[in-house]
Amino acid sequence: MIDYSDFIDGYFNKTLSKDDVTRFEQMLVDDKLFAQEVAFYISTKQILKDQVVIEKKEWFRELLREPISLTTNLHQGRVRKLWVYRSLAAAAVIILLVSSWYLFYPRSLPVQQMADRYIQKDLTTLPVTMGTTMDSIQQGLKLYNDGNLNQSSKVFESILMTDSSNYSAKTYLGIIYLRLADYEKAFTNFQQLANYPLYSNPATFYQALTLMKRNQSGDKPKARILLQKVVEENLTGKETAMQWLKKW
Repeated sequence: MIDYSDFIDGYFNKTLSKDDVTRFEQMLVDDKLFAQEVAFYISTKQILKDQVVIEKKEWFRELLREPISLTTNLHQGRVRKLWVYRSLAAAAVIILLVSSWYLFYPRSLPVQQMADRYIQKDLTTLPVTMGTTMDSIQQGLKLYNDGNLNQSSKVFESILMTDSSNYSAKTYLGIIYLRLADYEKAFTNFQQLANYPLYSNPATFYQALTLMKRNQSGDKPKARILLQKVVEENLTGKETAMQWLKKW
């Protein structure tokens, strides 16, 4: 999992460069997980701020409630009371922080987070070749980029019915199934893609990505094995696979 704490802190403390500020604000729009991290940061900051205010108020209440005494016993009693209060306040902050963490990250595992980030960054929009004519592949991609995933899948399914060797249609159809959370079809599609005689074949990497996203029992070790294969055999997606394996 990528640690954005310094990046987020820099934004709110106004220490980021102009380009980083622009990147930060764009990530808030494009990256749901990053937006959740920012929301968590803001919530914890507010919790701590509110707790400091409460603690200060209690401090002054104690001073007004118990006049300053020259006797050691009274002084120590006041200190003990404040020490107990501060301990309880610190415990309350910790509980609130933990509660906030689970509120913003319910059941979200690291492998799923890595898969989500990749999908949002690299698979939300696919490149469309501009030209004077638009073939079926380009039409399918345009529908995909417009968010019409079901219509786009029908275009690529139609292409494969007439030309089962069309590796581009096979690749895009698997990505669509993945985006639609139809993990069985996505995985089967990428398994079949692995048999295509391509110089650069992303099938193994996409199989691992599908298992990471699905994250059912047994999926994580299978995904790890596939990622290791990508790295060892220098397959498409090697750089990303290496990064993921380091964070595993």
